[in-house]
Amino acid sequence: MRTAVQMHDMFSSSYNQLDGSIRSRVLTFMVKLQQDPDAPGLDFKHPQGAASSHVRTARVNDNYRAVLVNAGVDQNNSRLWLVAVKKHDDAYEFARTLTLQVNGKTGAAELFDPIALETAVGNARSLPRKMKSATCIPANVSRADLERFGVAPDIASELKQVTDEDVLLQIAEALPTSQASAILDLATGRSPEQVWSDLVIEEPGPIDVEDLEAALKRPLSRLSFTAVEGDNEDELRAVLEGDFAKWRVWLHPLQRKLANHQGWNGPFRVTGGAGTGKTVTAIHRARFLVKRLDSTGADGSAKVLFTTFTRNLAGTIAAQLVQLAGPAITDRVHVVNIDSVARSVLAATDVGRNLVNTAHLVSADSSDLKALWQTAAGASSGSWDIRFLSDEWSQVVLGNAIADEAGYLRVARSGRSQRLSRPQRADVWKAIDHFQQLMRAQNLLTFTELAARSAAALVADPGLRRQFGYRHAVIDEAQDLHPAHWKLLRALVAPDTDDLFIVGDAHQRIYGRAAPLSRYGIETRGRARRLTVNYRTSRQILRWCLGIVDPDVDDLDTSSETLAGARSVFGGPEPEVLNFDSKDAENNGIAEQIARWIEGGVRPSDIAVFAYGNGDVEEISAAMQGTSIETTIVNENTREEKLGDVVRIMTMHRAKGLEYQAVVMARIGEDSVPPYYVKRLQGADREQAERKVRNVLYVAGSRAREHLAVTWAGEKSALLSGVMTRATGSSGG
Repeated sequence: MRTAVQMHDMFSSSYNQLDGSIRSRVLTFMVKLQQDPDAPGLDFKHPQGAASSHVRTARVNDNYRAVLVNAGVDQNNSRLWLVAVKKHDDAYEFARTLTLQVNGKTGAAELFDPIALETAVGNARSLPRKMKSATCIPANVSRADLERFGVAPDIASELKQVTDEDVLLQIAEALPTSQASAILDLATGRSPEQVWSDLVIEEPGPIDVEDLEAALKRPLSRLSFTAVEGDNEDELRAVLEGDFAKWRVWLHPLQRKLANHQGWNGPFRVTGGAGTGKTVTAIHRARFLVKRLDSTGADGSAKVLFTTFTRNLAGTIAAQLVQLAGPAITDRVHVVNIDSVARSVLAATDVGRNLVNTAHLVSADSSDLKALWQTAAGASSGSWDIRFLSDEWSQVVLGNAIADEAGYLRVARSGRSQRLSRPQRADVWKAIDHFQQLMRAQNLLTFTELAARSAAALVADPGLRRQFGYRHAVIDEAQDLHPAHWKLLRALVAPDTDDLFIVGDAHQRIYGRAAPLSRYGIETRGRARRLTVNYRTSRQILRWCLGIVDPDVDDLDTSSETLAGARSVFGGPEPEVLNFDSKDAENNGIAEQIARWIEGGVRPSDIAVFAYGNGDVEEISAAMQGTSIETTIVNENTREEKLGDVVRIMTMHRAKGLEYQAVVMARIGEDSVPPYYVKRLQGADREQAERKVRNVLYVAGSRAREHLAVTWAGEKSALLSGVMTRATGSSGG
């Protein structure tokens, strides 16, 4: 009988400690075990003296053994979870005490090492009590609240007395993952009711602590035990031969609930800080929607649109989606950035096709457009700043599909800080109208105008929507989309059950401005959740990132949102802060830092250098050419998967949606950050621009998983004043 071999989340820690020769043996071992556990040479057995009847061990090679658990009764080994691969004697010792149980309060299946737990609690008890220090668990969280999640009474009492975060983390890491997640969520200030809702998901009902099979079916168990889905051998191979992409296998119960939910009566909105798994959830959501289309017999023309803001990120998502679900999923899911969506829609019309093929597309901040605005401003009698005119055209005119002066005089200018009287509006319209005439005369088209025209085409011809066949849309990086984009998406996907799945984080808004969804026909009130658990960055890097970004932002609609409750699931080294006397010295320091990381085992392809401006990227790239470090610049046309094992250098904006084991944030000095054009602004305009720069720094820092180095030459940027008070290293030059 074929055996399904899957992975428990404890397996990753032991697997990452194995050298390459043993790692290569693990997949062969697992495939062989799946085919026949009783095969000669595996020595698959229940180890003598093991406390749990569910524990098994098997031979990987002469020196290493695997430790596994089964979910069946007696000798039923049809489903196994791989827990660890250790040296022969260590494996037997680990297997001897490994405990598999059903939590009597939550009903989750739990696996833990009681020796490690006893050691962690013992260490906590041996430390002197800091009587005047605040405890890590908030005072309003009682011992009973901890026990509600199945924490043993004696451990709950100990947790209530812990005042050192490192001690709390040591105990949490030794507990079953389900209990640890609850404890750490409570420690961040979330209420017991919120934590229960997000983790347990469904009330467990009557709990039989002997019924392991029933426990494994509960959502909370999926936090540690992989789900049985698809071809298990392919899943194991993809994970083990890749970078152990845990996001593919283990989802937080709330993520899984959102990804697999069926029956929302309209759009759903997911928010959360960087690294909280929004894109992961969106990718799983796309796969779920495809499976539902297939299971309901939808014809081949029914598609799922997956769109995001940048072309680079769309390419990354497409690759991850194929990694998760296989190449065939691209028959149903169309992954493309929002500008390409707009272009395709407009090109599907007779008039639009000619425009798309002949017009020259330009960005809104291009020098060509600035020159046109200077000319257009002369058509009005007032002294209007060209930045104001450009924003007014983009946000109000294009955002509301205004076609003439009468429409502009009537429209509500929501979100605009400068109030205008009716005569002032008429004067502003003169400049805008002249600008539009100049654009047509030079055959220019902005990307935002492209989206606005596409949305208008869909509204004018309802049949146009049917040509694309999008039943559902998954929208990532929603915070950067323009009102015209939302009008386009709302017109492209018919309002229906589970029509739009929207994920974003206003703390990462680095392109657009706030565009409340409900103003553009996308109502999500009562259908929204926020993710708080960070899976990408270490606690130390997360702490740095939280110090740089503005805490209060919008929730993609009309309410506000904070990063309160954000926490990381793992620790690492503190970010390194390095200042230098000159840019040449900084370049040398960057090269030395990269060399240290590579010597420490980090692959060059998992290292990136970010700078704010293109000029700095070019300078750093040129400097690296004089070293032994092979690098490449990432631009809008780069395909990440084709770059090979080289260090990436790019702008911070380009880093959006990517992640690396180690990151250098370079040129964070006063002469580069904020850039010169921001320093020229005054008042509210300066504040808004600096807020966006902080968002960019937050995005850049949160791309790093384990190592972050922040460098500058001369004086550090004033925007870092709230994050660090001293450098951890320096160099002359």
